[in-house]
Order: sequence, then C-alpha cells, then structure tokens
Amino acid sequence: MFTDFNLESMFRDFMSDPVLWMSFGILALTLGLMVFYTWYFIKNVIDAEIPIEELQQEETKNDGSDHTNGLNLNSHAH
Repeated sequence: MFTDFNLESMFRDFMSDPVLWMSFGILALTLGLMVFYTWYFIKNVIDAEIPIEELQQEETKNDGSDHTNGLNLNSHAH
C-alpha cells in the first residue's frame, strides 16, 4: 500500500494542495500570535512602574495603624 511513498511525492502533494497550505498557514499564524502576545505580556510586566506615590498616600491616610488594605512599603523588606 505504501510502496510508492517517497519524499519527492510528499513535497509535490504539499505544494499542490491548497487545504494543506491553508492548514499550515493558519497553524503558523496561530503560533506567531501566541509568541507575540507572550513577548508583549512579559515586556509589559517587566516595564511596569510601581505606583509608589499612591502607596505612600494610602499609608499616611491610615494614620500609622498597623492594618492596611494595600501594600506596606516598610514591612518585610528584604
């Protein structure tokens, strides 16, 4: 059944079949989008700025109480 299979016929079939072109094209597009959005997310996380001014204002509003709803800049600093 598979005696006529060779590499040349596989490439010939691939080059002439529009369904294979579309399938691999959509797969390549999907993988490309996945790589792009992964890079975009990681880049934005690394470049994100910490809103220190807002945290300091929240800390002064609490009048020095130990219980805060947000992050405490001075606690557990490493």
